[in-house]
Amino acid sequence: MSKKLMLFIFTGLVIGSFIFIGIGVSAASEYTQNNEVIALSDDGIYTLEEMLTYALEDEYLAQATYQAIIAEYGNIRPFSKIVLAEQTHIDLLLPLFETYGIEVPANDAALNVVLPDSISSALATGVEAEKFNIALYETFLSQVDLPDDLQAVFEYLQTASQNHLAAFSKDRLFGAGYDLGNMFKNQFKKGSGNGGSRGQTQSSQGSCIN
Repeated sequence: MSKKLMLFIFTGLVIGSFIFIGIGVSAASEYTQNNEVIALSDDGIYTLEEMLTYALEDEYLAQATYQAIIAEYGNIRPFSKIVLAEQTHIDLLLPLFETYGIEVPANDAALNVVLPDSISSALATGVEAEKFNIALYETFLSQVDLPDDLQAVFEYLQTASQNHLAAFSKDRLFGAGYDLGNMFKNQFKKGSGNGGSRGQTQSSQGSCIN
């Protein structure tokens, strides 16, 4: 995955996360990574290669992230359905690389996945990722002289992100309930373990007294 896209996606997710918890931030146009200053597009103009590469790598990362969440937390909604849609999105983009003679980037997205620490966090990640995707495709669709085939695919992907955003937002309450249930379950297990220990101690003490 290219450094430019990784920073572009990471910046969107970070900014979105700050907004989610009520902290306002301003997006910068330059970022430092390994002592190297990397600039994003200040003029909002992207080549066909950049747009297709950004879009495909973004879909790669979404797919890898949702696969990791399912692997960690089980086949939970809406990830179980949306992860299948991500493959459809990838399949829509790949033929465009051949059409325009652009090299398909390697799919190393799994190396860049940051696993959320709860179902609620996973859903929040999904919300912000889809918001970022919607804005990303809006930028691409605003490009001058955008070919019709790219426009059709980007419009489809933007609509898909809007649908995914609605699904993640709808299930936020489910995620909170799931996490709360797990918390109580873990506390109960912990309490039962402590109670058993106390019972054994009391029983032992009673035997000594007798």
